[in-house]
Amino acid sequence: MYFYLYDAFLQDKKYAKVLAEIDARLIDLSIQGRTSRLTILNDMKELITDAVKRGADTVVILGDDKTVTRAISAIAELDVALGVIPIGANTAVARYLGIPEGVAACEVLSKRVRESIDIGKAGSNYFAFYLRSMSPHVKIVSPLREYALTLLSDDAEIFVCNFLPHELEREAPYPASFFVPRDGKLELVVKERGKNSLIDRWLFQNADEKREFTILPFTTLRIEADTLERDVRLVLDNDKVIKPPIDITVLPHHVSVIVGKDRMF
Repeated sequence: MYFYLYDAFLQDKKYAKVLAEIDARLIDLSIQGRTSRLTILNDMKELITDAVKRGADTVVILGDDKTVTRAISAIAELDVALGVIPIGANTAVARYLGIPEGVAACEVLSKRVRESIDIGKAGSNYFAFYLRSMSPHVKIVSPLREYALTLLSDDAEIFVCNFLPHELEREAPYPASFFVPRDGKLELVVKERGKNSLIDRWLFQNADEKREFTILPFTTLRIEADTLERDVRLVLDNDKVIKPPIDITVLPHHVSVIVGKDRMF
């Protein structure tokens, strides 16, 4: 059974036409189901959990990147598949999943081709896309504390990635083995201006090519502030803010999502 959850911003009248087209196409494909709409008064996880208790086995999210990443976090502990009908200006996650915008997404949904993807867990919080540090003043610590990495540049940016963030998309090319959300790994990306590390030279096998980033695949690590005085904030999926110290781990093949033939992994 399908459960359709509409984000609150879709109440804007400018979306009325595309929503009517989507509703009609879902009926044509015989995949209509129970619907609900997010508001400031309800909670996504509660709505989804209630729908699953009522028999829903596929939760379909209508909205943008923020809607989708929140939904992936909300279903992380549920046995349910996730479908996406992307609407709005920011739909990069749907693009990675190979799902076209608007009414065309209904065709992908009806085929029910599913992939089990990895997600990240930071403390008690889940993230689907990436985690970003808002400060370079952090320390990266290995699981058994055998080593710790501290950044030397105030210009550095730090990402922990499942998918490739759009902030780094134009920095390509990256090796095809990175940013694959079903490989059982996350990538730690340290982006610095004018740096060219030995790790980069080994990964890219081109000592003369100047790189501004270092990429380290991992399954578990810890992020701490480099001193107690630092006010360091970490942002999950460009949405939720948390503070270190925090343990980060990958949950392999943890969420089932409906994907299109043009998926980017």
